[in-house]
Formats: sequence, C-alpha cells, structure tokens
Amino acid sequence: MAEKKNNVPPKIKALRLFHQDGIIDIISGAVLVNFGFDILNQSETTSLYTWIPILLLSSLKNKTTLPRLGHESLGGDKNQIKRWTFFPAAGMVLAMVVLGIFTLGDQIDLQNTIILPFPGNSRNLISSSILAAALFIAGYLISLKRFYVYAAVALGAGLISYFSLPLYFPFLLTAGVMLAYGARLMITFTRAYPLDDGRKNNEK
Repeated sequence: MAEKKNNVPPKIKALRLFHQDGIIDIISGAVLVNFGFDILNQSETTSLYTWIPILLLSSLKNKTTLPRLGHESLGGDKNQIKRWTFFPAAGMVLAMVVLGIFTLGDQIDLQNTIILPFPGNSRNLISSSILAAALFIAGYLISLKRFYVYAAVALGAGLISYFSLPLYFPFLLTAGVMLAYGARLMITFTRAYPLDDGRKNNEK
C-alpha cells in the first residue's frame, strides 16, 4: 500500500493538496442547498442564488488556499492551478444545467416517460442518479475519493426518495454532508497551513 502511495504522480498529489481545503465541498454543498430550495419552491428555472456560490470558487481559492500553500508546492504552473479551479466550476455549471432540465418544472415529464417495475416516483430516482453520476465523475476527474462517498449518499437518498420522500430530500441531504465535511476539512487545512505574518499582510 505504501508503495502505491509513493507511485502517485506529483501532479495528482498537488491537485489533491489544492482541494484539501474543503472549499470545493462547501461551494458544491451551497449550490445543492439552493437547488434543493428551488425544488421546494417549485421553481421552473434555477434561481440566481444557485449560481452565486460557483462565482466565489476562484476568489476563495485565491484568498484562502494559495496564500497558505504557494504556487511552488503545487508545481509552480500558474495556468495549471487556474485550470484546477476553472474546470470544477464549469462542471458545476454543466451539472446544474442538466439537473435543471430533468428536475425543475419536470419539462421532460419523467414520471410518465420512464416507467420502473416498482411503484414510486421515477423522477426522484433519476434526478438523484444524475447527481450521483456527476459527483462520481467529479471524484474521478479531480482524484478525490470523498466525492465517491457523496455520490453514494446521493444515490442512497434517491432510492429512499423514490419510495416515500420528496424530490428535494436527496439534494439537501447530500448538501448537508458536503457542507459538514467541507467545514471540517477547512478547519483542519487552516490549522495545518497557517498564514505567516507576511502573508497575512498580503491577504489584507
């Protein structure tokens, strides 16, 4: 096992370190909370509040993560580091667009279009499956295993929601898990990589 860990490419190690601050978890969780409320309020389109957290991703990384780690510990390639922020943000936008089409306003009429063998709400299961797939793909592309756990939570909540609970349940539950774990990661990260006096002054 130790040998396998040592064989992890430096780029992947740097990518994992960059996302060890919990910011991407907190941002994703905040997006899902707002999307859950869009469902709860029976909105036909995604509200502005759902998109706002995505816009904060880059500024939070620049204000919190980079001053603590520095570019050198992340490989020194500034363009690559920008891509590590841009692609997750673009992925969130794409996921929300797809979820909005399949979920908000039920534009495709999933309940009547897709008939499953067991009685239940197919719209709930399909929407949560899309969310789970998005989280799984994100975990694979940015090499973060915790996103596989989030995907499992979303899919499990979707199965429960299929039989008895409302559509917003998988989204709010997954968001709660992401926010809680993201907050824990951020606390751990800021303690492990405190700002020195020079960087504090630059941050101000």
